Amino acid sequence: MWDYPPLGISIPAPPLLLTPDSCPEAFVRAREAVDLGLASARRSGRCNLLGKLLRTDALPATESIVVPSGKGPSQARVLVMMLRSLGWPLVLTAAVWCGMEVAGLRVLALLCSLVFFVLVSLILHELGHILVFRFYAPATPALFTVRAGRFRFIRCSLPRHQDLTVTIAGPIGAFFLPALLVPLHHWIPIPFWTSMVVAVSHLALLLRNDGDGQMLREALRQGPLDRSVANTRIS
Repeated sequence: MWDYPPLGISIPAPPLLLTPDSCPEAFVRAREAVDLGLASARRSGRCNLLGKLLRTDALPATESIVVPSGKGPSQARVLVMMLRSLGWPLVLTAAVWCGMEVAGLRVLALLCSLVFFVLVSLILHELGHILVFRFYAPATPALFTVRAGRFRFIRCSLPRHQDLTVTIAGPIGAFFLPALLVPLHHWIPIPFWTSMVVAVSHLALLLRNDGDGQMLREALRQGPLDRSVANTRIS
């Protein structure tokens, strides 16, 4: 077993090397380790392994960091990590958006602005989780992983009201962008309302069966002071 005691994570140890003859269970174990950020996957050209991994059993590389202590350092470190993944898409989308506006192609400009606001909202969502978590637990161990553009925040459970606040802080964090645009909404109504629609869509994540929705239901099931229902939270 692979154990990460600070977060109470324990999973079956995956094989160190996947080969074309590896059993399906080995790929499942490796995926779980990579998904949790406890392992990283690298492709190898030996024995036609690259051709094997490039098909449906490919394991995208995962980058994982330990979230620093304190609100400021944790926000800064995670922001840098997310910008490495989303920085170029953000810059490219913003440039194309401006180009479409100059060319008078309003529909394409609207679509570009939608993509831009979605990318920014993803960053604000995760920073919202981390800011509130560090408010309640300034030095408690936590992991943050990036895998194929998917962000995951892995932390220990907290008392129920704190778990609820940390979980809801992500979707609420997405409203920071439209809040910044409120003073300008008379001059740029379409970007303002586009950012508002994107922010509202984050609240729908609380209805899903995974991520924030799963965390919300687990927090509601536990007692006010019970931390034994689920030691690890992944959102």
